[in-house]
Amino acid sequence: MANHFRRVEDSNKVGVEALRDGRRIGLLLAALREDEVRGRHTWTDLEDHELAEGEAPCAYRELYAAAAPEWVERGYSDHYVVVPADREVLDAWYSLSFAQQQVHGERALGPGAPPEPEGFTIRRGGVEDLELAMRLAYVIFDHQAVGPTWAGAPAPAADEARSSYAKYLADPKVAYFVAERDGEPLGHLAIEREDAESVHLEIAATLPEARGLGVGTALTRAALSWAWEQGFRRCATDWRSANLVASRFWTAQGFVPTSYRLARSVRLVSR
Repeated sequence: MANHFRRVEDSNKVGVEALRDGRRIGLLLAALREDEVRGRHTWTDLEDHELAEGEAPCAYRELYAAAAPEWVERGYSDHYVVVPADREVLDAWYSLSFAQQQVHGERALGPGAPPEPEGFTIRRGGVEDLELAMRLAYVIFDHQAVGPTWAGAPAPAADEARSSYAKYLADPKVAYFVAERDGEPLGHLAIEREDAESVHLEIAATLPEARGLGVGTALTRAALSWAWEQGFRRCATDWRSANLVASRFWTAQGFVPTSYRLARSVRLVSR
């Protein structure tokens, strides 16, 4: 029996559900958003799409074909979707001209000896390190502004970045770590509590001239060792697929992809 598609609207999310013999066998929703970074775009998170048990992932092709025309007609022509790290699901979305943009990874935590870096030190930081954090605040923006990443996300103004870091470092859910040599910062890393079991690695940056010294590895080991001692058992993070340094580093640190953010831009032509 052929599928029937019915429009669905939930708060600011718009999409379709696929019905077969009166039973929902698929759902695809997207939030309609507009901001300075991405302009007018749609955003579909993991919880915004699903298929009934036994349905082939290629069904996403039909769901997108039914849902996306309304998004485009309303002026939302850049589409983002987060999908699980499943080969068949990815192939279905790739066949719709989506491309991989962001990797979400996770790893288990375990006991481990604190790092013993050579030529620099690692310490736990805090609110008193605001000026130090500002010296490192733009490292990741500068790195991702050039090829092959070309992330396109504008760096925040200095006062905005300072305010954001001041609030972030004061957050009791945040643990901040600093790598230094002779009192000068080489890199920093921050993790944030998600729940009783998990932390998320939010910030990690090493000065370009300090790369190759083991700064990132030492910071990561220190932070994850601390998290384990605090009772956390899993850590998640994410990185741009095209950021080759990050892609190599985080997989080498044991992070395994769990989901991907895919992106597509629709360009209309007229006769």
